[in-house]
Amino acid sequence: MEKELNDELKGLEITVLNEKAENAVAVAAAAATVTGAVPLPFADAPLLIGEQVTLMATICGIYGIDVGKDGLKMLAATVLGAGGATIVGKTIATNLLKLIPGVGTFMGSAISAGTAGTVTLAMGKAFIEVCKAVKLGKLGESDFTSSEVIAMMKEQFKDQIQSR
Repeated sequence: MEKELNDELKGLEITVLNEKAENAVAVAAAAATVTGAVPLPFADAPLLIGEQVTLMATICGIYGIDVGKDGLKMLAATVLGAGGATIVGKTIATNLLKLIPGVGTFMGSAISAGTAGTVTLAMGKAFIEVCKAVKLGKLGESDFTSSEVIAMMKEQFKDQIQSR
């Protein structure tokens, strides 16, 4: 009886944490969309990386996980690398479009905004899955920067990108 009650409470706690984390991801994706729309070529990249690392730190705070600054930087770099050449190619192409005055700037900004929002949304949702696994005891906090967690993060990110 006590174990069932503990399991039920743990399930409710995870549900509440998931909702808070999903809200944080939605806000960050909206902010990234706005940042991606900046009409200056390549000006958005450093801002987006900062926003995404901040999102990951926020999600860690929601789940009560401490991975440290270096762990977050490494995970962010891993996830961005997991997106592959498609995302990098779209980012470069849209930023090159921004160099063309008028229509190119508008089109490049619109595509860049969509890409930034999608990547941030996918990264956040993938990171939630990793944090849930830690919170449920499937992974330890000390494993957070291990190759197993990095592989899980890459896989979750790819799944999220493909589902968009």
